[in-house]
Amino acid sequence: MIGIGSKRLKEKGMTILEALISTAIVGIGFVAIFQMVNYSIQSVDVSGERTKSNYLTAMVAEDLIGDKNSDISGKKLYNWLVDNKNSDGNTWSMGTCSSGVSSTGNLSDVQKEKFRKWDNRFSTKRIKCKSAKDKKSFKIFDICRSGCTYTNTTAYDKIYLGRMEVNMNDGTKKKYLYFQIH
Repeated sequence: MIGIGSKRLKEKGMTILEALISTAIVGIGFVAIFQMVNYSIQSVDVSGERTKSNYLTAMVAEDLIGDKNSDISGKKLYNWLVDNKNSDGNTWSMGTCSSGVSSTGNLSDVQKEKFRKWDNRFSTKRIKCKSAKDKKSFKIFDICRSGCTYTNTTAYDKIYLGRMEVNMNDGTKKKYLYFQIH
């Protein structure tokens, strides 16, 4: 008996305190990993939304450049856009989280279809909207020596520049695209 009992007295095992401490350390590690996974999922989501907004913004620029010579009430499209700005200086804007087509009014067929297409493109069907600060708008600038909204003494011809603005993620992420229409 002395031989068997003396071997068991020398065996050392893990105490409850050691087991609790090791469990807590492993638990803290898992919590950190889950937080990193959650952050990476949010980052991928924001990146996807920004990519979509870049793509849609480029589509608006292509629409305007492709149809710049369209005739609306005896005017070229870019001239019509300059003449039909709203009170905040934008030609088109979507200041709320719209679920789709919202264009109404007495617009020409070409412009009505463009605005309807843009309303659908930037609606909540395609881009997430967190608040009213997530606005989308298009503004056109006409630049020339004299007789334009913006003057530049070095400009020889009249230049038309478009600016597409997309605010996302409660207005914290902003995308601007400037492009020449004419």
